[in-house]
Amino acid sequence: MARGCAVGIDPGERWVGVARATRGSSLALPVGTLDRRQGNGDLRDALRRMLGDEDVSELVIGVPLRPDGREDAQATAFREFGEALAASLGAECIAQDERFSSDAAEPRPTPGVPGTSRKSRAIGRKSVKRQRRERERSHADAAARILQRWLDAREGQQARELADSGA
Repeated sequence: MARGCAVGIDPGERWVGVARATRGSSLALPVGTLDRRQGNGDLRDALRRMLGDEDVSELVIGVPLRPDGREDAQATAFREFGEALAASLGAECIAQDERFSSDAAEPRPTPGVPGTSRKSRAIGRKSVKRQRRERERSHADAAARILQRWLDAREGQQARELADSGA
């Protein structure tokens, strides 16, 4: 990450989860969620505001590959969306397999822990505001997992290169 932060995005048909890792960091943190209905120019501007106008050097886009590892039409569309967004930011676009990143964002029921079972969540209706916060958190958490996978793979590659060089 030479000049700016690394940003991970979890694109969806409507929502885009955003995460970032500051320059030199190996930790991805969720930032928020953007609405794709804004259009690409407005989406880029909203992303810049969300990041505090920090430069982006790498844009890691989650691409939902098929079980055999190939892209389907949706994966291609998401990758192309990421490439266009990265170009508008002056960043390198990196496709990262996002399979199972959203599944992990869903809380798993934990026996004996209040608030984690389906039964306890089913009591009463959630407010629209709470539903929005949970949606934003889940998309941003998925983006953080996508970015973290890339950061971990990059760190592992750097360690292998260092070991191979004999240092």
